[in-house]
Amino acid sequence: MKVSFVIVNYKSKKYLEKCILSIAKKAIELDFEIIVVNNDKEKLESFGKIEKYLNKINIIEINENVGFSRANNIGAKKSRGDILCFLNPDANFISDTIVDLIKEFDANNEIGVIGPKVLKEGKIQPWSVGVDMDIFEILRSKFGFSKSKRLWNSNKKTEVDWVSGVSLFVKKELFLLEGGFDENFFLYYEDVDLCKRIRKMNKKVIYFPFFEVAHLEGGSSCGKSKQKNEYFKSQNYFYEKWFNRKFLWILKFFRFFYKLRYWVIRHN
Repeated sequence: MKVSFVIVNYKSKKYLEKCILSIAKKAIELDFEIIVVNNDKEKLESFGKIEKYLNKINIIEINENVGFSRANNIGAKKSRGDILCFLNPDANFISDTIVDLIKEFDANNEIGVIGPKVLKEGKIQPWSVGVDMDIFEILRSKFGFSKSKRLWNSNKKTEVDWVSGVSLFVKKELFLLEGGFDENFFLYYEDVDLCKRIRKMNKKVIYFPFFEVAHLEGGSSCGKSKQKNEYFKSQNYFYEKWFNRKFLWILKFFRFFYKLRYWVIRHN
């Protein structure tokens, strides 16, 4: 088994069929399996057009929302591939160059993680790849001077600090050696954290824009307010884990004024 595609389903069943069909069509030259970890209360029973691929699909019924990180870890432990691809259910493969992406791992043993180009409505999705997410990068982004923007707009294979979990390819051996995703991240920042840990193992994280993935961002979300709260919670934990605590307080300070400004705009 060469590649295991791990998909976490939560309120996204209507996107799953298209996602799985895109894997079956674009990965046809690969030896692969698809693992669907179902975090939703409803069991996955009917599959329509993907019935003929059921021999490639392993469904793990959790039937409660245990979080993105934990669900992906469960799927990874059940996988048989040398390479893992974590893929959002509201994403689907566009390009026919997935074999070229996989070959990058074989060509260079120093590569640990690869991320493709992520498109939303035909345009490059911001923050799908980037530089180290320190406090300075976050502040630069608020004023439109993010260093990461140069990376996600690049058309060249580039070494980067992190790639998005929308579609993230990683060597299974490294992933398990690092203990998988940090399950303290319920949602968000688990991809940035994993890439940071992989780089500390002296392995490279590569942006591979020759393979493209379409993403219907937020297709499996459960409300903008709850989404935002989970984002801030994960961001806080990330900064506590990796940076000086004073940077976390600086971040919270600026976040307070950002929220205040947003509230003033809404009520005027």
